[in-house]
Amino acid sequence: MSILKNTFCFAALFALLAVAIGQSAQGGPHTSQGGPHQNQGRAKRQVDQVESQAIVNWTSCDPTVTPKYSCQDCNTRLVCLPIGGKTISCPIVFAPYCNEGFCSPIPSADCQ
Repeated sequence: MSILKNTFCFAALFALLAVAIGQSAQGGPHTSQGGPHQNQGRAKRQVDQVESQAIVNWTSCDPTVTPKYSCQDCNTRLVCLPIGGKTISCPIVFAPYCNEGFCSPIPSADCQ
């Protein structure tokens, strides 16, 4: 009888242990892997935040001729989409100049 009782206790403890292991987090902590890809998401979010605060107007453009990202003038960028072009004013504080289709703190060679 003692052997049966010990076997039952062992089986119950084994089942409890299996459930406890199954409930624990898998994969360990998520840590930075480093590398050039690390800041791409942050940079994209910053551009999205700047664009959401900028003045946006729609204009016509031909995406087969006009590059997707270009400068309309020294302080306005043009994003040419299949449905039309968006002119986006660059924010005065952080990146007031349009440089190669993106708002930048550094003016392009044409705007110096």
